[in-house]
Amino acid sequence: MKGDEMRINTTRVYMVLMNKAIPAYYLEKELGISRSRITRIRNGERKFENLALETVMIIQKWIDDGNYTFSYDYSELIEDLEADIAEGLTDDYLFIVRGDYNEALEKCPIIDYYYSQDEINDGDLAEKVLTEAVLNEMKQDNSIF
Repeated sequence: MKGDEMRINTTRVYMVLMNKAIPAYYLEKELGISRSRITRIRNGERKFENLALETVMIIQKWIDDGNYTFSYDYSELIEDLEADIAEGLTDDYLFIVRGDYNEALEKCPIIDYYYSQDEINDGDLAEKVLTEAVLNEMKQDNSIF
């Protein structure tokens, strides 16, 4: 972000507004957006697309300030990789395969990994990454789970 520029991720803004685990009264207090407006959007009485840009920017800034974390459930993959490391099946590097771009994460999540280049399935595009970095990325993105 340069100066007053802001990149708005509408997927993230939408997810915050629609997350009923966050009470509307809390968002009202945090963001200054009326609880009734939030409730109408959640109930489908008001379209997300019709929100004022100013409102969307307030929510995006709140997200950018670190008040909401987006995560990806890596629980099983982390468990598998930690077991593989403990058994000595991995080297310093792994070959990881990423899935489609995830708008909320703002990146392509890791969906699989291989121990060596020879194991990579036909059609899979894999990148060579330090094993420790793979585990750290998954744990960081898995922080809520």
